[in-house]
Amino acid sequence: MSRTRRVASIVLSVLMVASAILLLFNPKAGLILVTFALGIALVVYGMGRLVYYFTMARHMVGGLSMLFVGIIAIDAGTFVLSLINQPKTAIVLYLVGYNVLSAALAIMRAMEARKFQSHWKATMAHGVICLALAIACIVFAGSEHVIVWIICAILFYRAGVRVATALKPTEIVYIQ
Repeated sequence: MSRTRRVASIVLSVLMVASAILLLFNPKAGLILVTFALGIALVVYGMGRLVYYFTMARHMVGGLSMLFVGIIAIDAGTFVLSLINQPKTAIVLYLVGYNVLSAALAIMRAMEARKFQSHWKATMAHGVICLALAIACIVFAGSEHVIVWIICAILFYRAGVRVATALKPTEIVYIQ
């Protein structure tokens, strides 16, 4: 990871912590803002994937997946923006989907790393935490305050992971 990316990751982590603190102080308006930001972020991400596909990925092996990711992200973003009047529903759907997908990927990655006897415990812990957050979202879907606390917990956790990743020394492989 380059020095610029490390600094950007730490700055984004600070913004995530600040957003979590603001969300704790104003949960009702915060849910609407989170829903709007989530919808816009998904649409922008999808547009970025489409631009990447049309400029470069269509010439690559497996590049077609970028097209599908872009279309699905734009679709999910417009769906979330259509639920701006019901922010709790949109946020719960997103949190459950995102955390289940993150948990499944992390657990599969950890099982593969364990098979090769590599570092797998932190990845497995990340998967279990994501799965626990998804279950908490399902169980407490009716309470706005608990959903806000879960969002804040996710923001604090992701910010901590970003800072730890940014501060971790990177291994460089030299080819001679």
